Amino acid sequence: MTTVDTTNTTSTSNTTSGTSAATGKATLGTNFNTFLNMLTTQLKHQDPLSPMDSTQFTNQLVQFSSVEQQINANSNLEKLIKLQGAQNTASAISYVGQTVEVAGSKLPLQNGSASFSYTLPSAASTCEVQIKDSSGNLVYKTSADTTVGQHQLQWDGTDTAGKTQTDGLYTISVLASGKDGSTLATTTSVYGTVTKLTNDATNGATLEIGAGTGDAKITVTPDKVLSVVDGKSGYDAAQLAYEQQQLSYSKQLLDAYKKANTTTTSGTTP
Repeated sequence: MTTVDTTNTTSTSNTTSGTSAATGKATLGTNFNTFLNMLTTQLKHQDPLSPMDSTQFTNQLVQFSSVEQQINANSNLEKLIKLQGAQNTASAISYVGQTVEVAGSKLPLQNGSASFSYTLPSAASTCEVQIKDSSGNLVYKTSADTTVGQHQLQWDGTDTAGKTQTDGLYTISVLASGKDGSTLATTTSVYGTVTKLTNDATNGATLEIGAGTGDAKITVTPDKVLSVVDGKSGYDAAQLAYEQQQLSYSKQLLDAYKKANTTTTSGTTP
């Protein structure tokens, strides 16, 4: 069963996105009205023979105008971030139900089957693959290809005694020795079906891979997907990673912009 969980968290994200600019506008409006009231009072009671200097309140008006422009810029940036986040989530939906490849040693056993690959940096004299359960118990091991490069393997979910293991998350280890007896540094990647997509304001889109619950599944962001195995996904992982980088950059830009203008905004209070 595949699910997409975005409704509640997306609503929260959208609400949060508009809060800052709306609050800034409300505060600016209050300060501006106070300023106008004070200015009107001063003008009413000024000495006709010695009128007040207009330079000060003219500068204040210019400052209010500047702050209003800054708040509008913040609002536009927040809208941009919201749109990028929505596009990111919409793009990530294409992964749900697909078999994807991600780097790592956590192996999801789904429907009694699991697939993974390992890469040898050079030819090995010996190579053994071990699979352990969540308690660290060795459930399966086998000798594997010793040639240099990437090798794909499939596990049928049975232990060395032929007993079927339950679906969930397992750990793979590849122990390889070089021709000179040294230990080779191997890398592994695993394959699994994306069963759920979640989205929140903090982490953005997140994919869940595996048939387990809680810790018995892999949770990754879409940019960590190395490939789509069956080729049915209508979206390219590299493009999605690029969009996530742009979203992160926009958030950083907005934070920096707000921080830089905090002093100016607070200085508008008469």
